[in-house]
Amino acid sequence: MGPRGAAEQSVADDPSAPVKKPRSVLFRERNFALLWSGESISLLGSEVSVIALPSLAVLVFGEGALGVGALVALQWVPYVLLGPLMGVFTDRLRRKPLMQVANVARFVILGSLPLAAALGHLTVAHLYAAALLKGVFDVVFQLAYQAYLPQLLAREDLIDGNAKTQLSRSTALVLGRSFGGGLVSWLGAARAVTADAVSYLVSSLALAFVRHQEPRPRPAQRGVAATVRDLKGGIALTFGNRLLRSLTLMATFGNMAVSLTLAMIIVFAYDDLGFSAGRIGLALGVGAVTTVVGAVLSRRINERLGMGRTLVLTHALLGLAFVLLPVASAAGKGFAFTVIVVSQAISSFTTPVANVGIMTMIQKATPPQAMGRVGGVSLPLVWGANAVGPLLGSAVAALASVRVTFFFAAVLAWCAVVWILLGSVQRITDDVPEELRVPA
Repeated sequence: MGPRGAAEQSVADDPSAPVKKPRSVLFRERNFALLWSGESISLLGSEVSVIALPSLAVLVFGEGALGVGALVALQWVPYVLLGPLMGVFTDRLRRKPLMQVANVARFVILGSLPLAAALGHLTVAHLYAAALLKGVFDVVFQLAYQAYLPQLLAREDLIDGNAKTQLSRSTALVLGRSFGGGLVSWLGAARAVTADAVSYLVSSLALAFVRHQEPRPRPAQRGVAATVRDLKGGIALTFGNRLLRSLTLMATFGNMAVSLTLAMIIVFAYDDLGFSAGRIGLALGVGAVTTVVGAVLSRRINERLGMGRTLVLTHALLGLAFVLLPVASAAGKGFAFTVIVVSQAISSFTTPVANVGIMTMIQKATPPQAMGRVGGVSLPLVWGANAVGPLLGSAVAALASVRVTFFFAAVLAWCAVVWILLGSVQRITDDVPEELRVPA
């Protein structure tokens, strides 16, 4: 028995002995530190492009709401259309090379925009094509990253690794867009895109120093028929397993509620509350700061409450945050501002806490060789909900009112809780029971 086993035996012999928690995975695992550092930089760069790409469309080509909407949508289309197929290929290939290819491809795709602008050859078609291709390789990287992490980390370290990744996402969300806006003002939209392109190159370099030996993927048959069988197998794995089915549907309803609210809150603030653009931005920005707090505490909360009960709590609070919004019109603008900040703060805090639990349970329930297909099947539903939510909100607002949409969003969030309970997810603490795992 090695040193680790000996230490565990010693504690078992003396139950009164204090159990020392291991140091953060970031300080124990060099390979994870490299992966996480590169991913953190690329996430920050991606948030810069959230501002820089639409700014390029508006400031250089004079595009309006329709053009900008199409530009944003093109980056999400691959998640819905290509997710299941890319999941199949993720399980057939090694994940680190896939991430490398995705990073280099995105560096070239985005880097072509400022280069073309400098040469005087940038066109709106080039911009839209770059947005679509970037979305394709975003899917490749996302699926490979989710599947690679369970191979890189020990099972007990997954919740810590996911918490670190969520912290990077939350920090990038808060800082990246402000940074992107500053770069657009300082350098211009085309040059600002360079920051995102370079971030992918840095991420690729960091990955190059990861020395983890990936297991060889299982041999798979080639051809259309084999691919279709693997696609059907991915659907069967995801929806045939009670836990994965419940988590997928829960995340779909939760995302739909959040995206609906984010779209309708802008209309509500302008039309019902009489806010200016600056006041809306400030309210949403101040409220969003709690996403970093949630990411920092996500591991501790999931370990203390258990991952299942944490999902019940976070989605119950999410519904409460949406129910608060109609109250904003009960008094003056100062009161309305406070209500929106509080609602946004609750929503922003719960998101990273829930995401850590969801991702950890999926990784613990799914064999590494099936992670790509499971992730690929989930993507169209979970990310597609981001497009469906605003459409549903618009329909409800047309039939009733914008205020009613917030109650509808709360119902969607609480429907997510129902899926948690139907799947007995609330019983899961720090590991997934054998009967809820996908057979290897």
